[in-house]
Amino acid sequence: MTEHGTGPRLRRDGVSDLLGELLHVGIVVERLDAACAAFERLVGRPPSRFWESAVGVRVAFFEVGGTSLELVEYTGPIVERFGPTLARREGVHHLCFRVDDLDAALAEVRGRGFSVVPGFPVEGAHGRIAFLDPEPETGLITELCQVRVAEGRGAEAPPSEASER
Repeated sequence: MTEHGTGPRLRRDGVSDLLGELLHVGIVVERLDAACAAFERLVGRPPSRFWESAVGVRVAFFEVGGTSLELVEYTGPIVERFGPTLARREGVHHLCFRVDDLDAALAEVRGRGFSVVPGFPVEGAHGRIAFLDPEPETGLITELCQVRVAEGRGAEAPPSEASER
């Protein structure tokens, strides 16, 4: 964040540090319950929580070695709402990075020649999110997230339009 709390951070060399910490790695699965059982056997503990959105996703959160892994099952018409970029592709799907100001970050990435997936930003599990169209060289999708902060607590607030189970 800049001194005034908006936009990307500037490094000493004057180049902006657009991306903050890696928030999570998104892994698309066909059946969330089966994937959770298999992953639980691997990591030795159940997911820390679940989240479901009217957008058409169910998510299980695993914290492993300081990294958040999110198993994502599509439950609704993702392609119809957001286009083919987010179409079902089992396996590692996207990397999510924290940004201080999503609107400023989107303006900057557009200026760098990236395209934002139509229909974004929306509210996600952690705050306002937007996905970028993948670069042909990597095929990996990038998600940017302005984390929702609880008033006066300085910590991530619970999702507002989501349902947890």
